[in-house]
This record gives sequence, C-alpha cells and structure tokens, in this order.
Amino acid sequence: MARLSLIDASFVLFETRSTPMHVGGLFLVAPDTPDYAERLFQHMMDSNRVHAPFNRVLHFGPGLWPSWKRRQQLDLRRHLFRHHLEDHGGESQLQRLLESLHSRQMDRHKPLWECHLVEGLEQGQVAVYVKIHHACADGMKLSALMQQMLSLNPDSSVSPAFWQFPLHRHHNPNPTLKLAYDFAHSLYHQIQELPNLAKLTGKLLSRAFYPSISRLPIPFTAERTLFNQGPEDKRVIAWGNLPLGSIRRISQFTGASINEVVLAVCDAALHQYLIEHQRPSDKPLVAIMPVNMKGDGDTRDNHFSPALIELGRRQNQPTERLKEIMISSRQIKHEAKSFSPTAFMNLSVVTNALMLLIGRLGLDTRLPAISNLIISNVPGPKEPRYLYGAPIRSITPFSLLLPGQSLNITMFSYNDQLNIGVTACQGALSDADRLVPYINRALTALELDLLSVTLEMANREKEKQLQ
Repeated sequence: MARLSLIDASFVLFETRSTPMHVGGLFLVAPDTPDYAERLFQHMMDSNRVHAPFNRVLHFGPGLWPSWKRRQQLDLRRHLFRHHLEDHGGESQLQRLLESLHSRQMDRHKPLWECHLVEGLEQGQVAVYVKIHHACADGMKLSALMQQMLSLNPDSSVSPAFWQFPLHRHHNPNPTLKLAYDFAHSLYHQIQELPNLAKLTGKLLSRAFYPSISRLPIPFTAERTLFNQGPEDKRVIAWGNLPLGSIRRISQFTGASINEVVLAVCDAALHQYLIEHQRPSDKPLVAIMPVNMKGDGDTRDNHFSPALIELGRRQNQPTERLKEIMISSRQIKHEAKSFSPTAFMNLSVVTNALMLLIGRLGLDTRLPAISNLIISNVPGPKEPRYLYGAPIRSITPFSLLLPGQSLNITMFSYNDQLNIGVTACQGALSDADRLVPYINRALTALELDLLSVTLEMANREKEKQLQ
C-alpha cells in the first residue's frame, strides 16, 4: 500500500457531499459513421489492462491516514457508462446530464474514476465525459494523460484508454524503506525551506500594516461576494470558447502574457455579473491562479505555483483593467524572486489546507474570504487530435469548488481555441452559464478599447507633429 501525500490526503479527509473533490473533462467528438459510439464503447470495455492509480482503491488503516490499495480485479462496468439523449438532444440536455454527473461525490469503494459516453447529440456528435478524484490526478496530470490517449493521426483507431497509462512508472521492491526515505527527504527539504516560508509570511504580515510596501494579497482579506457563498451539493456547469488567435494578438500588442489577458476578460465578466445581480464589489476581486515563478534567463522547466492575484477595479475601462492586472501579476513575480518556488508552494498548501479545514468545521461562510475564486488556464495540444479515428472538436475542463467559494473558471487551450469551463454552486449561482457570453463580450470590448486607445495616441502624435 502507498500512503497519500499531505496535499492528496487533504482532498480525501476534508471532502464532503457539498465539496466533492473531483475534476472532469468534456470531449466533443465529430464521428463520420453512425456506429462510432458502439465501436468506441466496445473498445473501452476491451481495454481491461489498468495501471495505477486507476486500479487503486482508498484504504483507511488504524491511524485513519488514507493509503492506496491495489485492486487485483477491476470490473470496468462500474467505471464505464453509456447514455443516450432523447430526440437528438441539444447542448442544454447535455448540460443537465453533466451537471448531475459532476455533482455526485465519487464512490470510495472502487477506484476513483469514471468515463461516460454520451450519444444522441445534434449533428451526430458524441460526448465523452471523464471524472477523476483530485487525489488521483490534478488537472495538469489529467491533461497529460488525455493527450496520450488522443492521436495525431485520423487513421489511428488503436489508441489505448487513459486508464492504461501509468502515472507512477517506478516500482520499488521495498515500499516500507521507500516510504521512510521519502519522509526523511521531505522533512529535511521542508526544514531547509522554513527560513523562506518565515520570510514570506513576514512579508504578508508587513503588508497588513503597511499596504504600500508590497503587492502580495493577504489571505482572508478579499471582499465577500456572490462568489463566496458556501457550496451546496448541486453544480451548474457551462462551457464555451474564445479565439486563441485574438488573445495572442492582444498579448503581442500589449506585452501582456496569455494568462494576464485571460484574467482581464474574466474579471470584466465577473464584475458585469455582480452588477447585473445588484451586488457590485467595491474592492478589486482576488483570484487564485497558477503563476510561473521562473526567472528571466532560467532555462529549466516552468515552476508554477498558485498565487493570490488582485484583479482590476470595477470602474476600469478594458485597457486600464489589463494594465492593472499586468502590474499586479508582475510585481508578485518580482517579489517572488527573493523566495524559493517551494516557499510559495508551501504557503499555497497551508492556505488550501486551511480552506478545507474551515469548510469541514462549517466556518467557511463566517470568516473573511481567502480569495474570491480560482481561475486557471491549462495548456493543451496545438494541433487537431483524434479519438478512435474521429476528430475532437473541443476539450473542456470542469473543476472543483473549495469551501467558501461558489465559482471556478478553468480554461484549456486546444487547436487555436481557448475552451472555457465554468463550475458553480447551483444554489448560489443558478445562472452562472451567463458568464460564458460575458467573457466573450469582454474580449471583444478589450480589442475595441485597445484599437480606440491606439487611434487616440496616433492622433495625438499627429497633432504634435503639426504644431
């Protein structure tokens, strides 16, 4: 048996019916044969060679700390499901089905993953919805697994299923010794990081008394909004997409990163939603978003760490909003250079653990909000991909809701489009699907505002030359 890490165990120990800790992904497929769904489902049922963690079930020993226990025999009928919408169901019918599936807490008596094939969609499309517990794989790992399953070749129909790819490739013949070594190594590493973590904590405390010395947002100081109601057990999900080419052009023209442009259009949409519900926010919203902490000239792999980012003010024009977010994001990265990425990660782990514990104690609606929501952007394949020979039209992620938060926006880039996945609490934000068109309008407004600002600057320059 393999003991769960601290962060993975927290997703198990603090899970409740109202805060299920799984993530999901929706694949919309456009097959060219009417028997595609039947052949795909049979191919999945025949893929009975299952690798870790998809063949492991939770086990609670005497100390109540969760471990993974390998299950020798796996009945795929408990993991693979087939659904048929009535009368060529539209997007709304698919949405209702996926909301029901995404709301359900996973059965801990079996390995924590499911795959649902949905047929009967308009234009003969087929949907594949994958659901996996966060303790098994986070969004990045799930993305990597799915990309292994998908093919670049439209003629390929032999792609293994995602549960046939091992996430953990190395086997240690002495698991007890390995566990002891990992614990000692982790403890030594964390002790080394204590000065950095103390320094970072001191920086946050200093900002609490002297706000002008730092741009680092302080946890538990975000204004409580509609997005900070305690989640209930039912979910609303919605999806759409943005043209990635437009976002890249804005990025190249302004010098903003893709993530900064994404934050700007999401922030504008969120404020529009709050205003239309007569609950405007007086303070800038605070989002948790993975930030690349890699320094200039650093040739190593990217170092992403979740960070609190203060967004724009409600009154901002689109270009001003993007500028404020760029300043906030870059000052956080600049200040982060004096700390190790591990220190930021440790702070994030502690903060998330606090959120989960507060939710478990039922205090998430009584204490100040750590942040308003999570916004994340997961990079995906740039080229078209195929599933069992059929082209994938879109890949959309759906995430989980942490205690004290009723909204999550996750994006996934694929084939020159940025797919938007909105996950919300049905009781708090029953019309959260309105955010998708709001985000699209915010992108158009930003493009038009940049054009207007550019023309204004050009006219001013022309007037100077004429004087």
